[in-house]
Amino acid sequence: MLNLFQHLIKSTFYETLKRVQGDKKRICTTGSIGELITVHRSLTLVYCILLSAFCLLIACGKKGDPTLKSYEKPDSPAHLRAIHRESEIILFWEFPRDKEPTIKGFYLLRLVSPNPPLPPFEKGGLRGILKGGTGDFERIAFLENNKRSHVDKDFKTGSEYKYKIISQSLKGVMSSDLNIITITPNPPPSPPRKVQWKVEHNSLLLNWENAGNGILYNIYKSDKQNVYSFIPVNKEPVQGTSFIDPFDVKRTVYYTIRSIKGRDLKDEGPASDEIEINPSKFVPSSPTGLQAIVTEEKVNLSWKEAPETWVIGYRVYREVDTNGGVVLIGETQTPAFLDREKPLKKRTYRVTALGPVKEGPATEIRDVVFIPYR
Repeated sequence: MLNLFQHLIKSTFYETLKRVQGDKKRICTTGSIGELITVHRSLTLVYCILLSAFCLLIACGKKGDPTLKSYEKPDSPAHLRAIHRESEIILFWEFPRDKEPTIKGFYLLRLVSPNPPLPPFEKGGLRGILKGGTGDFERIAFLENNKRSHVDKDFKTGSEYKYKIISQSLKGVMSSDLNIITITPNPPPSPPRKVQWKVEHNSLLLNWENAGNGILYNIYKSDKQNVYSFIPVNKEPVQGTSFIDPFDVKRTVYYTIRSIKGRDLKDEGPASDEIEINPSKFVPSSPTGLQAIVTEEKVNLSWKEAPETWVIGYRVYREVDTNGGVVLIGETQTPAFLDREKPLKKRTYRVTALGPVKEGPATEIRDVVFIPYR
């Protein structure tokens, strides 16, 4: 299309030029200087007009076709939900991360009563979307496009509230308000008490006392003491009084548990006492059942496996006399050890279990020596 327009402009230019030059020859023959000057001016004007049109066409061709896509409604936030935790209502929503560059952010709105006067928004802004049922929604926050939660502290228990959230495009266009939730915060339940834990192989078992009939629970986990996210470890509220979580022997973590009640809105109570799971502080118990089978050439030691599933191995020590002291003679990952030194003298063996960092107390067997038959 651009090439066609270029061809038409060139053709028109040359055709006009021929006509003007013909008039120029005729005027030169008749000798009219005034007409000649007029022809030169006309020729210059035609040339400038056609040259400008040609340049504009080229520039327009580079920009591409005009579009109204930037003025379309942006995507709406999805899955707006809320949790009432003590003196806070925590609101969450979802929005595609790859769509963040297309919006300025989010407006969080709440329906209040009595109805406040509407704020003076710009034309095409929020005024048309604030109406909601028997009252009007008020804007309580504008949030950046990378935010997915907000805490509202301005509420009273027992009162009903409606929330909705919309996104705003870079051109100021508002999304549809597809998410409207209604909640009534009630007094939260008491926290769980007597939280205990136990490591079983690669799992951590948490137990606590029942906080009351109809009470559910959320479990929160963190790498930092007294710092927790809004999102619990459990995907659904826990119905019983125990929870199993994967255990990492190389990682220190902290847990708190909160009681919750309610259906549509979860009223979440205060946190339980925080518990620390620090494997570097784990101390295994002393091995039990240590015994020795003695032959002329060696000593076979065996004992019962440690009850702690996080034990990583055992150390074996030998003491032949008090002058030589106790000597580490080996480590093993199984509850057995073979000492190949001939047991010609009495000796004492000591065995300890190894935790992730610390070594437990020793158990021992004394006066081990080979006595030949006679």
